[in-house]
Amino acid sequence: MKILEEVKISDNGFVFNSKTGDSFSLNPFGLELIKNIREEKDFGILKAEMLEKYDVDDLSFERDFYEFCALLKHHQIIIQGNPLDFK
Repeated sequence: MKILEEVKISDNGFVFNSKTGDSFSLNPFGLELIKNIREEKDFGILKAEMLEKYDVDDLSFERDFYEFCALLKHHQIIIQGNPLDFK
């Protein structure tokens, strides 16, 4: 899973896709997730770091992560070869 080069992400959570003209604002949790996705961080490491940093349980994190990735894909923020590949 990769974030498209056309997508710009500011430090305050503003996301702009120059390909579609769409823009979004992310909360701090979403901003941290998208930055980690951009860095192609291993899911296990990402999950462990987020569980330690935020008050969220394992199941809720996984559900929210996959929903977030589905939204990113829907809005053409990421490209994903294998639909089951969330690395």
